[in-house]
Amino acid sequence: MLPGENVLAAALAAGIPMPHSCREGRCASCKSRLVSGVIEYPAGTPPGITPAEIERGEVLLCQARPRSDLSIESRRMPLRASAFVQAELVAIFKLPLGALRVQLRLMDTFDARPGQFVELRNPAGDAERLAVIGAAARIIDVESTPDGSTLRQWLDGNPAVGAGVRIVGPFDRPR
Repeated sequence: MLPGENVLAAALAAGIPMPHSCREGRCASCKSRLVSGVIEYPAGTPPGITPAEIERGEVLLCQARPRSDLSIESRRMPLRASAFVQAELVAIFKLPLGALRVQLRLMDTFDARPGQFVELRNPAGDAERLAVIGAAARIIDVESTPDGSTLRQWLDGNPAVGAGVRIVGPFDRPR
């Protein structure tokens, strides 16, 4: 689990299928029951959950930050082979205004289509959500925005072709 990562993102990154939709604490699709452990909502109680629901042990996984080991009970979700996949860097292309296009070779089947988003994680665990602009066979093209991040700095540093990355998703929103 990455520092500051919410329970939902950590579960999805580990390949655990969990219910979710907006990922912003509004839709309540990820609402589950906290069986044991301690969570907190860093920005205060999200709009998708009431104080009465919290009192009953309900939790919004997309906003909850774990403060201990957790046991969660959620509705069943079908297993998705595409929750995460390993990939290797094929090429990085610099685009106008500081954006990057990244081409990756997938090590497994991954169902992402142009218009969706994936989270790319480098070996250090730094993550950035990128737009899928092309996908064919086992090659996927993603594009970054010009704003900076640690992952962005890693990509700007031109890591070696073949460097390993992890792809999580797909998602329907940029974040």
